[in-house]
Amino acid sequence: MKINPKYYKLILILTLSVFALAGCATQGAYFKIDPMLQKTAVNLDGVQYMPLAKICDAYGLDCRWDSLVKTAVIEKKNARIVVMAGSSTILVNGEARQLDRPVQLSGGAIFVPVSFVKKEIGPVVGVAIVRVMPKQEGPKKFTIRTVVLDPGHGGKDAGATGRRYRTKEKDVALKLALKIREILESSGIKVIMTRSDDTFIPLERRADIANRSSADLFVSVHINASRSRLLKGFECYFLSNATDDNARALEAFENSSLKLGEGATAEHSTQLDKTLWDMTLTENRLESAEIANHICDSVEHSLAVGNRGIRSARFYVLKYTNIPAVLVETAYVSNRFEELKLRDPRFLDTMAEAVADGILKYKKDYERTEGYTNL
Repeated sequence: MKINPKYYKLILILTLSVFALAGCATQGAYFKIDPMLQKTAVNLDGVQYMPLAKICDAYGLDCRWDSLVKTAVIEKKNARIVVMAGSSTILVNGEARQLDRPVQLSGGAIFVPVSFVKKEIGPVVGVAIVRVMPKQEGPKKFTIRTVVLDPGHGGKDAGATGRRYRTKEKDVALKLALKIREILESSGIKVIMTRSDDTFIPLERRADIANRSSADLFVSVHINASRSRLLKGFECYFLSNATDDNARALEAFENSSLKLGEGATAEHSTQLDKTLWDMTLTENRLESAEIANHICDSVEHSLAVGNRGIRSARFYVLKYTNIPAVLVETAYVSNRFEELKLRDPRFLDTMAEAVADGILKYKKDYERTEGYTNL
């Protein structure tokens, strides 16, 4: 049977349409995007950029800005993205990726290239349709399996010493850390100790132990002290600039252990360049603040000790540890009443339970929310 030539064109169009639809079915669904977001685009150095705040508003994403190192952390389902002003390197769930153009800070707002939206956020602004790839299931990432416990001081470094009973910080910190280890291990968490006896461990070595351990978080255990005999209570620190005179004095005291290490050098990492390091610190600070919050809440509900709350300082072991990290100051050995408590095994038992409970509650929330990305 002969086909009328005038139908050849129609048959060809229909055939190509069938193949196109088949290709769509195998590659994923297509959908249109809201073109209103395109109106927020600006031209920077001849490249189309969009304000990150507008993108996050449009997609309902949480975005937090860290002015200390000029980075933003974007939370989306199953992913945490860290971008830094002036850098084309980004972190996606801790893995480095490259943009075709650097992120820019202009007029107090952070701007990302349009390609960032396409690759990391979702639909491409300005394009009618985009392909949505099927979700691939992988191993569960958001788990807390290993904790590094760091008893402060040790050996030739006694730390703070009580005025009345000459209680040494290094001894109490070790006792407390060993009790915390026992509780965490009984809950199925692997614990790595920076020291398990009265040994001097330089600060850079402590950070190196944490960085090489593949652990999920780092908790440094200390006993507080002050020139004022009236100060008392519990504090928990995470990395940032010291916020008051007392924090600055404590920061200087704890970091003074560097002078005891022979030939100590500050090596933050051999695997991350400065940009990635600063971005990692930013991401870790957010997690560290959450850990500190859980520990402080647990201590407040478990002990008759004043909760002086969450504070910030640039302790060496926090600054040069590339995992979420906090430093707890459990009580003031310079206060005669709290020095007595620190000599009481029952008080140490309760304090250890409270700190461990805070860590376990953080673990539960972190895993339940898939790294705080599924709230």
